[in-house]
Amino acid sequence: MIGAREIASALGQLPPTDEQVAVIEAPLEPTLVVAGAGSGKTETMAARVVWLVVNGVVRPEEVLGLTFTRKAAIELGERLGRRLRAATERGLWSPEDDEVPLPEVSTYHAYAGRLVSEHGLRWGIEPDSRLLSEASAWQLAHEVVHTTDADLSGFDGAPSTLVDAVLSLSGELAEHLVETGPAVQLLERLADRVAALPGRDHKRATAEGRHTAAALRDQARVYPLVDRYQEVKRARGVLDFADQMAIAARLAAGLPAVGTQQRQLHRAVLLDEFQDTSEAQMVLLSSLFSGHDLPLTAVGDPSQSIYGWRGASATTLSSFPDVFPAGGRPATVLPLSTSWRNAERILAVANDVSASLRRQSRVDVAELRARPGADTGTVRAARLLTHRDEAGHVADWVRDHWLDPDGRPTGRTAAVLCRNRAQFDEVVQALRARGLPVEIVGLGGLLSAPEVADLVALLTVAQDPTRGDALMRLLTGPVCRLGPADIDGLWAWAGALADLDGQDRGDVALADALDRLPPTTWRGSRGRRVSETARSRVQALGQAVERVRTLAGLPLPELLTEAERAIGLDLEVTSDPDLPPAWGRAQLDALAEVAANFAVSAERPTLGGFVAWLEAARERERGLEMAEVTVSESAVQVLTVHAAKGLEWDVVAVPGLAEGTFPSYTTQTSVTETGWRARTPKDKGWMTGIGKLPYPLRGDVAGLPALPLESVADTHELRDALGSFALAGGRHQLQEERRLAYVAFTRARHDLLVTAPVWSTGQTPRETSRFLTELIDSVGGEVALDRWEAMPDPDDPQQCLNPLRAEEQLAPWPVVPDARRRLVSEVVQAVVDARRAGELTPVGPDDPVGQEVDRLLRERDELRAARSGGLPTDLPPHLSTSGLVALSADRDTYLRDLRRPVPRPPAHAARAGTSFHAWVERHYGMPSLVDLDDLLTDTDHDVVDLSRMRAHFLASEWAGRQPVEIEVSVETVIGGRAVRGRIDAVFAEGDGFVIVDWKTGSRGSGAQEEARVLQLAVYRVAYARLRGVPPEAVSAAFFYAASGETVRPELPSERDLEALVARLAAPTSAGLRTPAGLAPRTAGQRSESGDSRSVASGMP
Repeated sequence: MIGAREIASALGQLPPTDEQVAVIEAPLEPTLVVAGAGSGKTETMAARVVWLVVNGVVRPEEVLGLTFTRKAAIELGERLGRRLRAATERGLWSPEDDEVPLPEVSTYHAYAGRLVSEHGLRWGIEPDSRLLSEASAWQLAHEVVHTTDADLSGFDGAPSTLVDAVLSLSGELAEHLVETGPAVQLLERLADRVAALPGRDHKRATAEGRHTAAALRDQARVYPLVDRYQEVKRARGVLDFADQMAIAARLAAGLPAVGTQQRQLHRAVLLDEFQDTSEAQMVLLSSLFSGHDLPLTAVGDPSQSIYGWRGASATTLSSFPDVFPAGGRPATVLPLSTSWRNAERILAVANDVSASLRRQSRVDVAELRARPGADTGTVRAARLLTHRDEAGHVADWVRDHWLDPDGRPTGRTAAVLCRNRAQFDEVVQALRARGLPVEIVGLGGLLSAPEVADLVALLTVAQDPTRGDALMRLLTGPVCRLGPADIDGLWAWAGALADLDGQDRGDVALADALDRLPPTTWRGSRGRRVSETARSRVQALGQAVERVRTLAGLPLPELLTEAERAIGLDLEVTSDPDLPPAWGRAQLDALAEVAANFAVSAERPTLGGFVAWLEAARERERGLEMAEVTVSESAVQVLTVHAAKGLEWDVVAVPGLAEGTFPSYTTQTSVTETGWRARTPKDKGWMTGIGKLPYPLRGDVAGLPALPLESVADTHELRDALGSFALAGGRHQLQEERRLAYVAFTRARHDLLVTAPVWSTGQTPRETSRFLTELIDSVGGEVALDRWEAMPDPDDPQQCLNPLRAEEQLAPWPVVPDARRRLVSEVVQAVVDARRAGELTPVGPDDPVGQEVDRLLRERDELRAARSGGLPTDLPPHLSTSGLVALSADRDTYLRDLRRPVPRPPAHAARAGTSFHAWVERHYGMPSLVDLDDLLTDTDHDVVDLSRMRAHFLASEWAGRQPVEIEVSVETVIGGRAVRGRIDAVFAEGDGFVIVDWKTGSRGSGAQEEARVLQLAVYRVAYARLRGVPPEAVSAAFFYAASGETVRPELPSERDLEALVARLAAPTSAGLRTPAGLAPRTAGQRSESGDSRSVASGMP
């Protein structure tokens, strides 16, 4: 067999290490690879596949690769494709056909979804069941909670708490393959038992029995809501992600034929990030592939298992050797311990922090080693007096790495990783105060940005006038800038309106005053009034609110644009004299992207639904976040450590390393014999709240703290057991936090800063995190201390006062624009007035001040150009087919729309397309989804005549043919870029297939037709890969419903398409147009009637 090093040499790759060779050339049996952070697991997995293919063990299409994110799946698939093509070119391997087949690389959930669609009928699941997005699932649970007739008497929690509990509990039941019935029975049995417990030695029973029983019964009351949630999903033919995985697991476990089929299709399997798999995923994979001699390789790192809160099991990775035995013995465990990412000092501190994790792991975990030639790197630590000082120190450090001494960007990537979103505001303000571009990653953090908060407040008031909190933000903040006297006057006027209308003053809503302003002569009791200035501002706000209400039927992205304009936010954020406009708009653009995603994924994409969704996102520390994160080279990113998993930056700062914050747990600091110390961490686990599955029912119960409710003999023993359980839970939680710290530290390639405050918002100082003190004590880390504030002397009362609380906190009210903004406004107004009056004159040679101003302005423009680079040149990691068409037609416009994705094209085009697509689906009896992006790009509608389009369709050849599939979602890598799309219909034709794309607009110009051919070309290649057939077996056509024409253009080869997409996606491809070879032929083109004209009409 050809060895791994020989293959690497032939492909021009660096020679693999001994550890990598052992993995690549591992026996053809189940193997667990424990791969540390940055140890090159993706590279090694790709080399393993190439080795298997080159040595004839498997064909590429027989390889299955599973990972958790689309980004990781695309990276692995792209790398495999490059390597296999290179192996073919070097003569190491020859495919059976001219085209190189590709392995199937997918996410775990997408793979489960495919199994459900193929075999779900055997389990009573319709194959066309629709998958709920996170937004849709939340809306459905919200509907269930607000319409339930279940007995919730005595429950004093907010409805949002119940919504969260329903979603959480439903997910955990599915992940652990547990039905609601057994869970309710367990809770009720335990409640009855502990309620009846006596006291010890004939003493009176303590309150623990009564309180514990009440908590257990409260948990049981949520399950009827979960049952109702499941019923509604079944009635509507929808599934959420957890359902999909649970059904797939039950199919695999209950139907051996499913496993037989999958093993015939996939003779080699790669399982990535195995430490994050759930119990349902473990059942699925073991049912399909365990007990069979095939090269199944699982890769994971127990030290990076940080997603227990979203379903990841505590024991799946450690149990792999026993669950997937090899030849009657536990599977072999192999290490990958060379870090190709981190500098030496960063590795040293990461190893020290994770030492206890390695010792406690049930599988061997090797210490990470630096790669040959790795740089030394830097690790710096600081303890600042307050969290405000800490944010300033972090911002100064980041600025020194982000900008060179001349203030120009260094090109280094940078991130600030926070344990929770509450830390974002101070950090973001400090970074912006130093002139740095900032990207807040994640929806929850985004909502704290002031401009976003103002916009959401406007949307909230427009949707619900009773929301006084949102209205007060608008009235007292930068939008209206009202002072206390005017606010008091408005309240008095609102009360007077209630009296006039005969209403109870207790029902007064301040929003009533927006619609009916007081007369200028009105005076209330005690001389209360509304000033003329306030009156004009409130009137303007009322008009803005009314405009948003009037436009509430618009698509959400368009509505957000109109709301921005209504209160002047679009101008406000772009007028900061210290920031390029693109930086100022960043947060509003991010919210517009959130709105666009919500609009296409939610069950009810209404203003009310969107506002409720944002409220939930603000309240939840995790969840409701934007899906996948990519590293930005144009901004300093601020995000949580959880969101940073899988990413890396040149420069990373980790603030907030104090006990209670990182590690995160509820505590309070007090003075002990050894100084200021935080209380011992405690965590009551599943006994806290109402949305957690009891540990005894979880598949990973062996790795979790135990609470012996079944065996305690009396309430005193119960009290002791609850205390021991909380302490064990605290220790368990600390290990989870240690994994998170390890992940945070290993995100830095070259430079790492870790900091802690002495004081934050509490009345006592914060004990420095154990993770930070361990890092400072690291021998190999050589940590440099920047500043290290002493802890206060417990015997000195003055030192024990929080300096932040001692300071008088001042804030201007009403808010007044700062002097810089006023100056800019005055200068702009002066220039505008001079221009109107024709008084602007060029700067003359005798005007040294004017010449200096010109030079300064030119320098400023050059600096802004260097910072922002004009239009964004980086394309997103994924392109839709419609986006690719837009890119080929007009690159500048496409990039501009990327930066500001609103407003969208006219809504009537989407409505026409939606109606026609839905009608075609009903015609075929195969309802599915519609790709909104594709509809919105088909905008060449003059007069929409649906009846005529239907007549044209019925007269065409397509009406009498039965499609193989409709609305087929495809995603593939072309030209190094992931491209997604949705094929309208696929028909069998000869020995192959024909793809048809319904167009409800006219054919448009020749340039538009040229660009559209690119869409069909991508569909053909993607569908061919999906079906495992050569692209030549797939043809394609457009059907223009407005005219009844069918166009079958000549499509480029796969190789030509790869080259074209690569050129379009390249940063230097501005101005590229679709080559003539992609254009539809105007002569000699096939048509329905067989003549040489370019189209064939289906009408007489």
